[in-house]
Amino acid sequence: MAMVGKTFRRLYLGLLPSLFIVMNVMPGVQPAFSHDAAATPAASNPEVFKTAPAGTPTDRPGRNLQFLCIPFLTALNNGVAPVYTESTNSWVHGLDIVVSEIPYVEGNVSWRDHRFKEIRRLFTRRFVGNNLPNHVTGEFPVKEGTAAYSYYKAAPGSPPYETADQIPILPYKLDITIPRWPSYNVVPTCIDQLVSGVATQTGVVWHVNIADGSTGVYGDPLALLPNDTCFGHPFNYPGTPNGQYHYHGWSWKCFPNQGNPKKHSPLFGYALDGFGIYGPRGEGGKVVTNDELDECHGHFGLVNWEGRMRNMYHYHLNYEFPYGPGCLRGRPLKTANSGEKKIFTFPPPPPQ
Repeated sequence: MAMVGKTFRRLYLGLLPSLFIVMNVMPGVQPAFSHDAAATPAASNPEVFKTAPAGTPTDRPGRNLQFLCIPFLTALNNGVAPVYTESTNSWVHGLDIVVSEIPYVEGNVSWRDHRFKEIRRLFTRRFVGNNLPNHVTGEFPVKEGTAAYSYYKAAPGSPPYETADQIPILPYKLDITIPRWPSYNVVPTCIDQLVSGVATQTGVVWHVNIADGSTGVYGDPLALLPNDTCFGHPFNYPGTPNGQYHYHGWSWKCFPNQGNPKKHSPLFGYALDGFGIYGPRGEGGKVVTNDELDECHGHFGLVNWEGRMRNMYHYHLNYEFPYGPGCLRGRPLKTANSGEKKIFTFPPPPPQ
């Protein structure tokens, strides 16, 4: 381990200036490796996702719910916490999202300028990068004439983009600090920003699983708008050109380490409260269902944590809404942020 430089010392709030830092498996700033999503064996291949029924609330914790307190999201909905509406898109049948019918955003784009690193200190874990993934993505802006184009063209953009099909994937400042040793709280905490976690396997963020299909109409992003085959797409904050690539739903398809299919899924990343986010498999390799998880989409169990097996709380990704953390069991640090302005809606609202 190398001694912390002057820049990083200042960022530790003046405490313990002689602490050491430890980088993750991608030490320092590195170029991305080429990764073909199709060559990665998925943990399993679901035929159907279970989405949220119409009327699903966002103002409380609960199994199969997502507990949100994003100020801008509430403001857009006339000061009231939004509820989910039913999608009429062709790949959605009742509460079933049929995977084979999703009109994915086409393309096979590599991101060789990918940058990401993890910095461990005594009490914190900091992620720094440009939010470009280490795997291929679909092509954004979405090309006219492709299957997904009409859905993005019909969705409003935010300045400088008139419609959502125009939003590109661009480098975005990723700088998030979370607790290294999170504490479990009996009372869940709501998620108060767009970003819900960091996928350390790829260097990209997860977003909360709600989307604004049109003014006042909210729903499951997988049901309202097609992603690429890695279950990601870009979002731009109003007034900025940055297209922040992010994941929804079955996001681990393109992750490089799927683990042993007969064992518990490996660590895929971290939620903002510091607890780990693992893949869909629990003990013995069995896919975890919502009935086995609590209201925040997690539970206690034996997991690999910094090279040691520990019985601790952790989240899972799976095929049932909200697919990942629905609330937080720990508390994010006051310094935890994603460089965002806590502005949320996708697609963004049209200019006023």
